[in-house]
Amino acid sequence: MRAKRGYVLVLSILMVLASSIISIALFTQIDATVRKVGYVTNHLKDESDALKALALSAAYLRSKFSVASGFNLSEHPLVTDELNNITQTVLRASGPAEKAIWQQVFSSFGDDALVRDLMKSGGARSPLGIALFDSNQKGLIETDFSDLRVLVVSPNDINIWQILLYVESNTAKAWTVVGPEGFFNYAVFLPNGIPSYSYYGTGEVIDGPSWFGIDEEGYGGLGIGGNPGPRFYGKTFYKKLREYDEVSEDDVFLGGRVILKDEEVTQMRESFQGKTYWDKQIESLFKVDIIDTLKSETSPASSTGLILTYSKLSGGGNKDDDVVFTSEIIDQEGQKAQLIKIRGPEGYFELKGDHHGNNKYQVDILVPYPGPPNVPVTLTATETKRNGDTETTKPMTMTIADFNGFLAFMCDTTNSYVALGEKGKWTENIFMGDWTILVMGNKGRQQEQTPWDELKVYGDLKYYSATGQMELTVDGETYLVNMDPFFDDGTPIPNSRDVQGQLTVKDVDSEETTTITIDGKTFWDAWYGKLAQEDSTKDHVSIVTTADISTPWHDGYLNSDGSIRNIRMDMSAFLMYWDRNRKPGSPNSPNVPTLKVDYNNFERLGYRVIFGSIASEAVTPTWNGSKGLKEFNIFDKRLYSAKQGLSPMTGATLLEGLRVR
Repeated sequence: MRAKRGYVLVLSILMVLASSIISIALFTQIDATVRKVGYVTNHLKDESDALKALALSAAYLRSKFSVASGFNLSEHPLVTDELNNITQTVLRASGPAEKAIWQQVFSSFGDDALVRDLMKSGGARSPLGIALFDSNQKGLIETDFSDLRVLVVSPNDINIWQILLYVESNTAKAWTVVGPEGFFNYAVFLPNGIPSYSYYGTGEVIDGPSWFGIDEEGYGGLGIGGNPGPRFYGKTFYKKLREYDEVSEDDVFLGGRVILKDEEVTQMRESFQGKTYWDKQIESLFKVDIIDTLKSETSPASSTGLILTYSKLSGGGNKDDDVVFTSEIIDQEGQKAQLIKIRGPEGYFELKGDHHGNNKYQVDILVPYPGPPNVPVTLTATETKRNGDTETTKPMTMTIADFNGFLAFMCDTTNSYVALGEKGKWTENIFMGDWTILVMGNKGRQQEQTPWDELKVYGDLKYYSATGQMELTVDGETYLVNMDPFFDDGTPIPNSRDVQGQLTVKDVDSEETTTITIDGKTFWDAWYGKLAQEDSTKDHVSIVTTADISTPWHDGYLNSDGSIRNIRMDMSAFLMYWDRNRKPGSPNSPNVPTLKVDYNNFERLGYRVIFGSIASEAVTPTWNGSKGLKEFNIFDKRLYSAKQGLSPMTGATLLEGLRVR
């Protein structure tokens, strides 16, 4: 009996101990859960405060931005030893793909990046610091003011076009890239929309954000049609939508859409003017006339742009090309260089001289790798003067120590015609580096006379880093593929994982060809990978003009087998009125700057491929069903922010890559 009672006693004690242990574990778990919930609740509050502070700080930065000089942050003190902490925080919070993008952002800032404290100014609270303190006192931001930090990372002290805004609110951190919104932030920006008798049709692709307004009469907007219709892979902004045939909206707008308000259309239209661009962004830019500089034999000491001043060809109202320019890549002592040749239809362009007659010129611009900005260029010109029956020729040459990438073609009168490439020939014009090319008749002053100027494109314009072949890795196998964004069946390759097609590739070692199935995102990841390589030239071309840009038909479009070429334009094109208040119908009115295609004279159907942005006062249709050029517009995703301030901007700022943790 005793033994049994003892066993029960031991068992009872063990059960009490087990219950105690379970109870302690349960209460410990409850306590931990309560503390965790409390932490999460507090952290959510901190995240909310961090986002509020970031929004207020972004609004403050908007007040510090100018389209002429970028962000002015000089009043805020520098903070040392913070860059590495910010960098590591951002990178640790990012997945593999996002991490690569943030690494590019920090790389673009360079080793000399600066960190500033936006809450302080001259040892005291800054206007932003005062606003944040007031928000804290009013309970709008609950985090203790002493736990709030607002820092900004910039690549330098002057001409800042892109910054990283970083906020700490107790346990939470938030950050975003802040840069100017430009018309380059859209694959297509049309303030008046497309003509009311036209629409995007089957086979056409807009791969990036697009913006379609309406004119003052309410015409324009966006038209879509065909079966199955076009594809818009980026977010589409429009004021009015017109539908044709059996098109399905759900199949067309794959990137989402936003209906614009009247005030949004008006605001963007008012910003899109040549005089706004010139007065606020280009007027103060240091630039020299090529011929005057060569004649003076005085090279500018500071970073400079170049102006080529020319005259309308003699002979009255002829429409011959006054200036013809081409660009090629040559080998210079074992290193690649870009050579721009500026000529005329007979080999020379004209420049009005003294009373003896016209002066004729040829100009070469030799640009070393990796291209502008901040590279020396060699200018070479041949001047031919005619005096009666006598001609004298004078060669001139000079090296400009620091070229910023700005090149302007300025006619000294009106009705000028500039050509990229030669009519009747097919030219592949290659650019390396970051260029802004300005084309303006009457030196851009449309309010003085009525220019009817035109830039004619007779061939391709390609980036050096986007030519030839790239390496493409699929299922662990690496191939070589041509940098031509079309599947084997001739359909465009958009930057989309959901779009697949057949592509002919080469084996890296044997160069034997094979056909693989590939999706669009894999293709474009390889494209951007090549553009982002350390030895890449970081190419981009902006063409800004108050003229028309036309794509006329010429025999160079025909391949040897009789098929028609696609035309490729790696560029961003901006076609603007000089003064929006002086339009057709007013005295001495200018033409409407229009992106044109002479599609009725095309023999068959091809594609116009633009890798960059189109922003134009007006456009024409580009095809009629069997002749012309279908649209394939690819937004260059590197264009989220201006790098030099030489491309037209809206005056607003954008937040990109917003994150909180």
